[in-house]
Amino acid sequence: MNQHKKLIIAMLCAVLLLSACASDKTPKPTVWGRFHEPVKPVELLPDTGIDEIDILWERNLPGDSLRRYAQLMPAFASDGVIAASPSGSVRKIDTASGRVEWTASLDSPISFAVGVGGNIAVVGHVNGDITALNAETGEIAWAIAVKYQISAIPAVSEVAVVIRTSDGRIIGLDPNDGEQRWILETERSGLTMQGDSQPTLAQDNMLIGLGNGKLLVGNSRTGRLGWEVDIGIIGGRNDIERINDVDSPPVLSGTIAYAAAYHGYVKSISLNSAETLWESRYSTRLPMALDEKNLYVVSDLGELAALDTETGNIAWRQAMFRGHGMSPPAVVDGRVVIGDSQGRLHSLDPLSGQLIDTRELFSGAVLAIVGNGQSAAVYTSQNELALIDIRN
Repeated sequence: MNQHKKLIIAMLCAVLLLSACASDKTPKPTVWGRFHEPVKPVELLPDTGIDEIDILWERNLPGDSLRRYAQLMPAFASDGVIAASPSGSVRKIDTASGRVEWTASLDSPISFAVGVGGNIAVVGHVNGDITALNAETGEIAWAIAVKYQISAIPAVSEVAVVIRTSDGRIIGLDPNDGEQRWILETERSGLTMQGDSQPTLAQDNMLIGLGNGKLLVGNSRTGRLGWEVDIGIIGGRNDIERINDVDSPPVLSGTIAYAAAYHGYVKSISLNSAETLWESRYSTRLPMALDEKNLYVVSDLGELAALDTETGNIAWRQAMFRGHGMSPPAVVDGRVVIGDSQGRLHSLDPLSGQLIDTRELFSGAVLAIVGNGQSAAVYTSQNELALIDIRN
């Protein structure tokens, strides 16, 4: 069986199972659908011997380890980090001290969190409910019952909260009281990857990647659509090859948007003209990271690549991560940091892709690394939350 057929079979299993995969014999569970790559792991290269990844503080969030599908990512809010666990617990932790500022215990399990914007933190529950918490106090600001299954982390700004549902609806809510302002219905593909990407909001702009390979751009305040562009590749010999979800949240830098699709392209697009500035044939389903020079993208097999933001050319690619169940990358204090399914963090030189430091720091698979420039919040499948930086 060739490599292409193996990839198709593995991805079909991921789509049909729609669940987390863990074994009692495996102390460090991996999450199926995000942390499974259908190739034999490549041997990791030795690092430079420099220990530069530093844990500033670490906390264990309440609840069992993640054994079902969920999209959970921490988010920075003013002077703290807000994170949720599947059990329904949400906490804000002071960035400087690691002190727990508040804890909210919600009645329903959480599947999609955390969206932060303005003065609220928003989570989506298993039963379709949406809860908004005051980001300063943890008190419930408002809660609504959405009639449809939530499919992505809520996107939050000062002017809108945007919700996605599994049947293709996009719903705009008032951030002050949760009242519905508008609703859009989009076409769903017959077979898609699990979940949807989080919308990207900036001022009134709204960027949403769809399961049919399109990027929608519109107004988050009114729900009015502006234009759309194809990111995925149309066609394929079977349903698996025709999957072209835009599962990676669009990245916005000024008036330039970067979007990527599974079985598709990474594209740089002008928001002003809707013109594609460049495109690179590179398939991904994970969030991307951006600095002044490069866009960092993880392929479907776990390879990490740096794409030049001006041309789309691949500046470097690091193939040693193939098959290790890689997390999305983040840019932290002049380094590219990425995690894997064995609880390791790796730092790389952004100019060359050289591995600087590899450290096994956690007991769970690294699900998310969210940077704020000088530091990053790390969340794992064992509900471990940590703040890291690069020791200079």
